[in-house]
Amino acid sequence: MASYIYVTVAIMFVISPFQVHSLAIDQMIQNVTSESNNVTSSGTNMTSSWGNMTSSMINETEKNCTIIVQERPKAVEVKLTELANKTEENFINVQEGLADVLDQVLTNFTESVNRVYADNNHLLERLNDLEANFNEVKAEKVATEQTLQDIYTEELSCEYIRDNVSASMTPKSGLYWLRDKYGRRYVTYCDFDAEGRSWTLVASVHENKMGIDGRCNAGDKWSSELGKDADPNADTAWSDLSTFGDVTTATSGDYKSPGYFSANAKNVMIWHVKEHTPVDELKEKAYLRYRTTNNILQTYGGNMYTLYKDHYTHKPGAANYPNHGPSAPVTYDKGSWAEHSYHLGTHVKTYVTGAHIQFRAVTLSKDSFALCPGGAITKSTAAAHDNAPYFCLGSNPKTKDSRYCGDFGWWDRDGYGKGIGYSADQTLVKTAFLIFYD
Repeated sequence: MASYIYVTVAIMFVISPFQVHSLAIDQMIQNVTSESNNVTSSGTNMTSSWGNMTSSMINETEKNCTIIVQERPKAVEVKLTELANKTEENFINVQEGLADVLDQVLTNFTESVNRVYADNNHLLERLNDLEANFNEVKAEKVATEQTLQDIYTEELSCEYIRDNVSASMTPKSGLYWLRDKYGRRYVTYCDFDAEGRSWTLVASVHENKMGIDGRCNAGDKWSSELGKDADPNADTAWSDLSTFGDVTTATSGDYKSPGYFSANAKNVMIWHVKEHTPVDELKEKAYLRYRTTNNILQTYGGNMYTLYKDHYTHKPGAANYPNHGPSAPVTYDKGSWAEHSYHLGTHVKTYVTGAHIQFRAVTLSKDSFALCPGGAITKSTAAAHDNAPYFCLGSNPKTKDSRYCGDFGWWDRDGYGKGIGYSADQTLVKTAFLIFYD
């Protein structure tokens, strides 16, 4: 029993030397010694032999344990030293790498800061430029508002458009927004000629239907659309403030703009244009163009409205022949009186003084026609006076002879578009007469 214990203790010390502390080993040796003494006392015969062997094993075990306990801290110390050296080396490497990274970060940061400063300076310069531009825009806005204020308190005409375009160029003829003296805005056609004149389209006269059932019916806005029911004492379109039609279809129907009665004009110009001509081809397609040059409208209030309203009434019975209205000579910009008269009936041209415009022509029956384009009835014979229905535009309502009534009167007396006797030819009856002011 005692030998088993000794052997077990010895093996424990040999097998597990790394788990024994020196103090614990001393304590165990004391315990083993005490027990061996007890065993020796109980077994007298075995005491001497086992005691010697036990003492030898204990001494050997104590020696081995002492060696182990003394050598283990040295190995650990070596390992710790190696680990410390390795750690220090790694730390130095990390420190050096971190220093390099920090240097690069600092360099990049410095460059970024410099770029930000440069960008900031550029931005400040740009902001200063923008502020300067903004101030310029504000000044221009104030000037523009003042200009608009001036414009909106004044009449806006084709002449104004021309005068406010660079002197080195001529504005293009065509459609423009205008404003009359009453503040009404409207679109119409402006013609700008090479001589510096500005002409405003204010009206067009077009006959949509002739014949016995076309006398003073729908579409005859410059005479009457009411036929026999018309009020003979009412003002006609020549002397009222009505407007009608569309400038874009001025060659297909009657047209009257606010400029007709609101403009302060000097002269009148008339274009003969084939019906249904597009508005952007008016000047090119006009086969006759002529105008007054003596500022006749200034004598009668500055437009045709005041001429008829205040001076030469356009009503039945308003005047006796030969009390016509005024006439003025014209200059042809395209065509001539010879070309013009070619389209008249052969009898009519005998009694007409060419290259004129006449404002109101009166017949023997005291009917009046508003406008005679291209000629004047100046001869004092009765036959001459009665040619107005075959040549002039815009009868008064409810004519004594119903065949005279209409925008083109009795232009088809000897056949529609025949060009013989008292009838105009096909070209003339298919013409829209465009009236301009300058």
